[in-house]
Amino acid sequence: MEEKQPPEQESIPALVSRLIDDGEGFVRAELKLYRARVVARVGEARNAVILAVVALSLAQAVIVAALVGLLILLRPALGPGGATAVVVAGGLALAALLAWLGWRQLLKATQIKDRDERP
Repeated sequence: MEEKQPPEQESIPALVSRLIDDGEGFVRAELKLYRARVVARVGEARNAVILAVVALSLAQAVIVAALVGLLILLRPALGPGGATAVVVAGGLALAALLAWLGWRQLLKATQIKDRDERP
């Protein structure tokens, strides 16, 4: 093992070499830290995505149940065909409205703005 000289007796190339080694060690430690942070956040995000998918599935089931209930409620007054037509037309109208609002939001979010323009 090489004996370390006191810093005042080391040559400039030796100091530069030691500086480079220390810099590499620092960069490696920082990369490990960032990697650990990313892995932790991915785990948290995975759990959030799973919960969101379950919530959306449950919401979809509730919406289907509500549409079936509406269909049963309207059947005596409008008959089977009329009730079905009203529920389908209402559902498609609501879906079209939501799609249109979503499209407007998407266009607004992806619009390219000039630098001088204020938000």
